[in-house]
Amino acid sequence: MTVAVVGTIAAVSGSIAYGVHRLDEKEIARIEGERKLEVARVQDKAETEIKRVEGERKLSELFWKAEVERYKRDLQLAHTFDYEPYQAAISQKQGQKRGGTGGLEEEEKKE
Repeated sequence: MTVAVVGTIAAVSGSIAYGVHRLDEKEIARIEGERKLEVARVQDKAETEIKRVEGERKLSELFWKAEVERYKRDLQLAHTFDYEPYQAAISQKQGQKRGGTGGLEEEEKKE
């Protein structure tokens, strides 16, 4: 009778071990699937960030190229006879942006 009990206990513990093993395999597969999804998400996020930074770099590069060209034109105009009218146009344009010539002069005229 003890052999039968030991055999039954061995069979039950073997089936429990097999069940636990199967559950472990399923859990490992689930965790690996989640890990793969997380890795893919992080890679997509990194690629998006790289594209954003590259775009900003290109815009900055274009901006500075345009600034250099503008500076070259200003420098070239500084050495020509057309410089004074050009400067007058820039000054007038800046005055319009600020809302006119000046507040003090207009207030003095009113008094």
